[in-house]
Amino acid sequence: MKSELVAALYATPGTILTGAVMVATVMGGATVLSGGDPAFALMTVAMLAIGALRQLAHRRFLKVDLARASDATITRLERSAMLGAWTTAALVSAFGSHAVLHYTYQPVAVLAIAQTIGYLAGISGRNTSRPLVTRVQILIAALPFLAALIRTGDPAYLVIGLTVALTTVLTFSSAQVIHRVFVARLRTVRELESLAVSDTITNLYNRRGFMREIRAKAAIGQPITLISIDIDRFKGINDSFGHDVGDALLHAFGEMLTRELQPGDIAARTGGDEFMVATARAEAESIAFARRLVLLLGGQRVLAGRHLTATASIGIAPAGCAETIEAALKCVDIALYRAKLEGRNRFVVYSETVRDEHESGRAIEAELREGIRRGEFELLYQPIYNPRSGTATMAEALLRWNHPERGPISPEVFIPLAERTGLITILGAWALDEAIRTALTWPRSVGVNVNVSARQFDRGHDLVGLVAALLRFHRFEPQRLTIEITESSLIDDAEHVITRLVALRTLGVRIALDDFGKGYSSLSYLARLPIDTIKIDQAFTHELGSTRKADYLMSAITRLAHDLKLRLIVEGVETQEQLEAIRKHAAHGIQGFVFARPMTAAELLPMIGNRVATGRAKSARSGGGSRKGGPFSEVA
Repeated sequence: MKSELVAALYATPGTILTGAVMVATVMGGATVLSGGDPAFALMTVAMLAIGALRQLAHRRFLKVDLARASDATITRLERSAMLGAWTTAALVSAFGSHAVLHYTYQPVAVLAIAQTIGYLAGISGRNTSRPLVTRVQILIAALPFLAALIRTGDPAYLVIGLTVALTTVLTFSSAQVIHRVFVARLRTVRELESLAVSDTITNLYNRRGFMREIRAKAAIGQPITLISIDIDRFKGINDSFGHDVGDALLHAFGEMLTRELQPGDIAARTGGDEFMVATARAEAESIAFARRLVLLLGGQRVLAGRHLTATASIGIAPAGCAETIEAALKCVDIALYRAKLEGRNRFVVYSETVRDEHESGRAIEAELREGIRRGEFELLYQPIYNPRSGTATMAEALLRWNHPERGPISPEVFIPLAERTGLITILGAWALDEAIRTALTWPRSVGVNVNVSARQFDRGHDLVGLVAALLRFHRFEPQRLTIEITESSLIDDAEHVITRLVALRTLGVRIALDDFGKGYSSLSYLARLPIDTIKIDQAFTHELGSTRKADYLMSAITRLAHDLKLRLIVEGVETQEQLEAIRKHAAHGIQGFVFARPMTAAELLPMIGNRVATGRAKSARSGGGSRKGGPFSEVA
């Protein structure tokens, strides 16, 4: 507040200069009218000198950043302004007093009286920010002049003296009132400015305030590292617990972030669940800071009576990564995007490699939309064999993209893109329709398995209605369709997904838990999920026969499946040795390269009736490999 009050003392440099010139002109005129009175001439020179000195003081003021200036600097500026005002008042008073006493009935006296009274009248509106300055200034200007008027004893001058006295009293008493109005207005302006640049929930800067601050730092050449923080799945928290809990989380995170800041750091809430920090820390310190934020936010907390665990994704744009603030903001957005792409709850530092991969991903994303429109996708099928009869009882549909220029694109690349853009619902609907249409050409004893992405369970997508409509349209037996899900489908909104699975089971569709054995809490999900089948993950399959521990675990899983009346399918069986190891366990189905690779529908049809040697079958593949491109390729 003090710095702003001092700034008000320097708010009218043009008025001060103009006033000094006009007063000096009047004094010069008095010098001429008086026949060259040396006192008037000296006063003229003094007034011009005071005006020049006040202009120099104003220039020094302009070079000072009041927001960051020390108290000593602000005090020096204040004293300089006071001294200029008071010396000017003393000189005006001396001019008026000298003219009245020595040229009582001459035109010079009239000129001096008009000048002095005009100056007194102007004081009240000039230094309203500081009543002390105004009161001292008017006393210096009025009292000597009033004494000179009284000393003349002339009735006319006494009346003028009465006017001067009344002006002095009124100005003296009104100075404090005017000051209060000024301060109230100043506080109102400051509050409005604060609201314009502050976030009401976290009390941090908002985006506007943040941009103002970092532009100021950039203008003085200070290196800035930008750190962008995004609370993962914040919308789900709002939808599940309510906006009061969401706001409490934002407030708690804002407080935690504030505690971790160092002097000079700037923090802001720049969006609904987005925060930003600008810091002068070195890259290594920024990374340590980001790592600590990930750990701090990831802990469980109680908010509004709710136990809540949230995580954060963080992008870091090191100082010097871009030439402008706008470019640096794009860099940090790319790093944050990459952190979310890699699974959230982590940080990524921007680099040229990250940028190039981001641009490549954007290009493929655009081509993905065109690929769907042009029909570049197809389904391959991998049969699942009954180990007792050696016949195929079902086949899993696997989505593939044959790009006309890039060639086959791995599901590990295009499935995450489809999920992020929401295109997975279009691809998923097409895959379900195509898989059911193809299965109609198979014997009725053979079913089809279709993988479903977590995004297909979103509340805005009616997966159950889609499946029901396709079953009716194709007149396909519901029990021949198996929907495969992974545990990742349950992470965001488990209760909603389970409700949808129950509805699918009501239709007669079967549910399989895919990749069993590699997820987060497979055993706990077995008690909650309405599933018919569990599929052993291929990574676990590859351990069979190599360690006793893997065999013991497989025996336990087999007993568990039979006790829960669940079908057990082992996937990723690639070698004769793995097949021999699986024969010791009572699996209901075997899937893998040892029998067949994924193939087109035309290639699969003649193979369905063939039996395979599940006991001593030769491997269809000599080396290791995988029937799928990875966890993302299990989505249809």
